[in-house]
Amino acid sequence: MACRTASVERVADSTVRAKQQVDKLMEMIKSQEGENKAAFFKNIDAHLADARVTDAREISYNSDIKTEYTSEFSLDKIAAVVVSALKALEKATDKSVKSPATSPEAIEAYTDLVNKVAEAAKSSSNAAASLSFAMNRLSPGVFAFLYASSVNIKDDETFGNEAVTTTAIYYRLMQSIDDVKQEAAFELALIEKKNLIGMKILQAALTDSLADGKLDIDEWSKKDDAYTLAIKKIQARLDAMKFEAPRLRAMSKAAAPKALDSGTKLSEELVRSALQRLSAMGGAYKVAIQASEARLRNHYY
Repeated sequence: MACRTASVERVADSTVRAKQQVDKLMEMIKSQEGENKAAFFKNIDAHLADARVTDAREISYNSDIKTEYTSEFSLDKIAAVVVSALKALEKATDKSVKSPATSPEAIEAYTDLVNKVAEAAKSSSNAAASLSFAMNRLSPGVFAFLYASSVNIKDDETFGNEAVTTTAIYYRLMQSIDDVKQEAAFELALIEKKNLIGMKILQAALTDSLADGKLDIDEWSKKDDAYTLAIKKIQARLDAMKFEAPRLRAMSKAAAPKALDSGTKLSEELVRSALQRLSAMGGAYKVAIQASEARLRNHYY
């Protein structure tokens, strides 16, 4: 599908030269299709490799073209066509299963994404150009990719003092069974991560209780050792799942930001507050102070 905005349409219909110029843009962008598609697919392969997805298969692929004045932001028709590919997923999905990829909120967000990618391709800024490709995990096992490329022409006599831009947007939906399995593994890892943070909150609260005089240093040492052992066991299970810390942190924050972030902050705050009080309570608490300071330095919480 190729479309032109009403303003460009009026100019193109007014003179033979204008029509020739618009047709020239279309020919230019079409001549680049092979090169753009190759770049698009290469980018997809790189991003899937980074996501450790090795079994992705194509569900659908297509491209659309829009011609408009550079200052115009009227890509609704392209967005509608691209989004229709998402809606086709809904028809092919069991109606009893609610898919986050085809919810009204997801469709609206994806429409905005299509516009953002296409606008980035129109920009002359290097920073914006980096936004002309997008990969999104719409739901477990379903990935959507977008890529846009533009060419423009400036002809004061024909179009006035503004350039006309033709933008091609390529879109591809892919599916991965391995990603669905990985999602199940991640859910288990997330439970373990929550358990780990919960146990560290208990350990931090233990130090807080020590500073409040609710238990003595011997009781603290015994319980702290027990908590440390429990934490090591949970961490070992997490390590065995092979979710690297940065990746799990990023996925965890996306899945349950409030629960995980607030737990980490609570532990740090409890320990820092306890350290202020323990520092004034004498040498008997040296072991607890040193252990707590070391944990804070090592970003234990």
